[in-house]
Amino acid sequence: MNIRKAEPQDIEDLVKHGLSLLKQHSELDPYFTPSDTADKIYQKFFDGCLHSEDKLLLVADNKGKVVAYAAAEIQARSPVFKIRENGYINDIFVEKEFRKLGIARKFLKEFKEWFKSKNIDYVELSVLANNQIAQKTWGKFGFNSYKNKQRVEMGAFNIT
Repeated sequence: MNIRKAEPQDIEDLVKHGLSLLKQHSELDPYFTPSDTADKIYQKFFDGCLHSEDKLLLVADNKGKVVAYAAAEIQARSPVFKIRENGYINDIFVEKEFRKLGIARKFLKEFKEWFKSKNIDYVELSVLANNQIAQKTWGKFGFNSYKNKQRVEMGAFNIT
């Protein structure tokens, strides 16, 4: 298994994996159902990652086949805060048959080094509230909740 920076020829596989990740999220919560143009949006996103100093797109290559990917970036924070930037892990996706082989851990090691090289002190990511497996997994790497984001469907928005 080779962990490397993504290359232009990987984008087609990355889009497929991105859509698989979206499907997993939408099965947990229909709020995350992909749009009809999700493939094109992912393609543009991945292409942008390849050409940005503030984004890192990695793949796990198994004998020439992309079996996993991970995307991270540096995000600007509001100027009202002393800490002006943070690292953000957008996605980590590993094909089912390659899970539990330490691929995510290898991605995270690469991200940690990259964030350190960018003088980043904090790294964030988002986890669905009802995805207990992901919450437990991220907790093993030191991540913990610090903010509770909430939503309401308009039909259930109880205000008089």
